[in-house]
Amino acid sequence: MTLFAAPAMAGTVLTPAEAYALGDAACTPLKNGLLDCQTVAAPPPPPASDPAIRPLDPMFAPATQVFPAPSAEAPILPSFDPVPARPDGDTVEIGWDIGFGTVASWWEVYDNEALRLKSRNFVQRPLGAAPLGENVPASEGMIVQGGVQSLSVQSGVYRLGPLTPGRHVIEVRLCNPDVDGKPLCTGKTFEAWVGGKDEQAGGLPDKPQFDWIPQITTGEPITVGWNMWWGRTGSYWQLLDDKQVLLESREFGEHTEHSQSGQTVLKGLAAGKHSLQVRLCNALQCADSDPAPVEVLLPPAAPSKPLLALQPLDNGWWLLRWSLPKSTQLVRPTDWQLLDADVPAVLMHERAVRACQVSDDTQQTVASYCGEARIARSAMPAQLLVRVCAGQRCVDSDTVPVVMLLATPETE
Repeated sequence: MTLFAAPAMAGTVLTPAEAYALGDAACTPLKNGLLDCQTVAAPPPPPASDPAIRPLDPMFAPATQVFPAPSAEAPILPSFDPVPARPDGDTVEIGWDIGFGTVASWWEVYDNEALRLKSRNFVQRPLGAAPLGENVPASEGMIVQGGVQSLSVQSGVYRLGPLTPGRHVIEVRLCNPDVDGKPLCTGKTFEAWVGGKDEQAGGLPDKPQFDWIPQITTGEPITVGWNMWWGRTGSYWQLLDDKQVLLESREFGEHTEHSQSGQTVLKGLAAGKHSLQVRLCNALQCADSDPAPVEVLLPPAAPSKPLLALQPLDNGWWLLRWSLPKSTQLVRPTDWQLLDADVPAVLMHERAVRACQVSDDTQQTVASYCGEARIARSAMPAQLLVRVCAGQRCVDSDTVPVVMLLATPETE
């Protein structure tokens, strides 16, 4: 927490950074970028020896003792219960088991890159087929020998919901701290489609094709257009770079019964080699175009700047948010700062940067990096500036008077 972060006891509505620092919590995303979180009960303490029992004094010469270097290990990848691609309702059951190997200190669930659960609560479940009369989910890859069912070393269960209609990328992570306290995680990602039965029944669209795209640029904006000339249409499309989604849109330039087209402009594409693809989808059934190589020889003349928004909250607090398109960044930002532009002076330094989806005026959802923090109104400068950094490489937002920023519409 920073000097300006609202205390967790003030309520259950938190920023993602506050929710993560809170500890064990189950959260529901809100439209304004905050999380409505419920504290998860702490697990009971493990059995322990009587504190009166003391170990014997070591019997060795200190000069000859060689201690191993401190080490840490990520949890072993568990076996997961199947996650339905098309759940019947608006909830998904998450379940996993570790039968042997390194267990986790805590586990997390993300829905479309938004934190939904962080917990240190674990259970033990039977491995393999369920006993007669019991309905226990069978995990993937577990073997029952001699008809005897054994218990897992560690398991986790969680009901994720309610989920909004549409596509959901669900990521489950199991984590241990490394020697510096940073998380070492393993996990698995699932895709699910909620609602939209007509869209689910649309079937696999036909393959889209790119219009002409320059293979070499010097940092200028690139117009990316595509066509599906004849065949089965889709309900939405995505633009990918090296298999990473840059944007998603339900807007089409042409949309007939058997043909479609779309277009967008990529601004500030980072220097280096890129492999673009367009993906046309109905629910989770998607058709990818052939890749189009693009090399940016020079970085854009004017690097993309963080976009800012300020939203009033209750009890004398404001929510400051910024976003930066992923396509403009060579690497993921590591931290960000809030500055008083009139001094200048650093008022806040945050290390919480998350992936997010930001909607623009054309109904396109742009994959971005985001950050947010609560700030007391009394601590807000007259003119502010946000600096986003990846190591020593930083980019500044425009200097914005607070009175102008308050009139900015929400970006998500």
